[in-house]
Amino acid sequence: MAAEALVLIDELLGAGDLKRAEVQIAKLMRAELDPATQVQTYLLRARARLLGARPEDALDDLNVARTLTKDPKRQVQIDVLAADAWFARFELASVGFADRAHALRAYETYRQIVSDHPDDDQLGWVYYQMGRVCLTDGRTDEAIACFESALMAPSPMPTLTAFCFERLGFAHFYELRHPRKARAFLEKAVFTYPTSADPVWLARVQTLRSRVLRELGDVPAALEAAEQAIAIAQESDESRMALADALLTAGELMAQVGGRDRDVITYLQQFLQTARKPLGIDVTWSRVYEMLGGAYFNLGQHGAAGAAYEHALQYNPYHPWEIGLHYQIARSYYQAEAYDKAIGAVDTLLNAALKDQQTISDYRIFDILGSAHFALKHYVAAREAYDQALKLAPTNASDLDKIKRYHQFAAELSARA
Repeated sequence: MAAEALVLIDELLGAGDLKRAEVQIAKLMRAELDPATQVQTYLLRARARLLGARPEDALDDLNVARTLTKDPKRQVQIDVLAADAWFARFELASVGFADRAHALRAYETYRQIVSDHPDDDQLGWVYYQMGRVCLTDGRTDEAIACFESALMAPSPMPTLTAFCFERLGFAHFYELRHPRKARAFLEKAVFTYPTSADPVWLARVQTLRSRVLRELGDVPAALEAAEQAIAIAQESDESRMALADALLTAGELMAQVGGRDRDVITYLQQFLQTARKPLGIDVTWSRVYEMLGGAYFNLGQHGAAGAAYEHALQYNPYHPWEIGLHYQIARSYYQAEAYDKAIGAVDTLLNAALKDQQTISDYRIFDILGSAHFALKHYVAAREAYDQALKLAPTNASDLDKIKRYHQFAAELSARA
């Protein structure tokens, strides 16, 4: 019975069915087991805990397993899983709290395995993990060499070949800026990925393919890849992050193409509904709202555009183009006839520029300020704003005559008050 249970647990873990695997492990742990079966059970529970993002608990199980066996093959399995756990501790740490020493400990353990057990059947996985550690440390050439070694090394994992091609594609695209090579590797990753394996991984690969194809200028293929990623991710209840990433990629692509503003809004609103809302500053969410602002403005939904631009600054108050976003907010609210909000946006812009010791040279900012005050019959303030606009406007500005005309109106009306 124990032997059958071990096979079943291994199959469940291989299929990613963590909940059922943990139930079977708990049942097995309550039984009377011989030492060899105990060791194997602890190894399986360590694997389950790693899959469940609990590397510390996995290390506890591995320490127990290590005391129960002297079998060299089991010791290698323990070492591999321990290295995986140390690397997981590094990867799962919160931003700013990751300890590079954990990744280095994993790397040294992997390197020792390669040195001491060059014929081990897990060597492919070991090289793959070494490559991943190298990528986190900016050692791109070494990472690529590790992934290439992994492709040639033995491994019982049917997915490893595809995993290696995906990482090679990632490295060539993001680190070496070789999009054509990246595309070739990613196509191999898709081709070699087993049909019986978890399809969510393919969604992530298709999302990366979409970005590579966009970089190469093949917009139709990029959109097709993004839509494939969305379709795959939507079929799984456990692919929220993969779906959000695919939706974001599709939205970015539509924003870049131009003329597809309704599609931009559809994809990015779905992203906002799918992705986990950040607790604080988040540049991705800021960028999403910035793109939404542009799409809403283009469609004449100016109130929604202003609100979206405001959200962009809320999620990134240190935005490098803060002044420009305040201008977009003012412009949007002016077009929406929300003149008080337009004035408030320009005032915020001017205060931000003063704080950062920036000089405002764009006459259009004061034109909007003057027009908003004029609409509210604040003629003195309108005249003063138009004064600034006229000082800054180039002689060939297309709307110069309009500004002069309204400046005169504001001056006449303020004189009567």
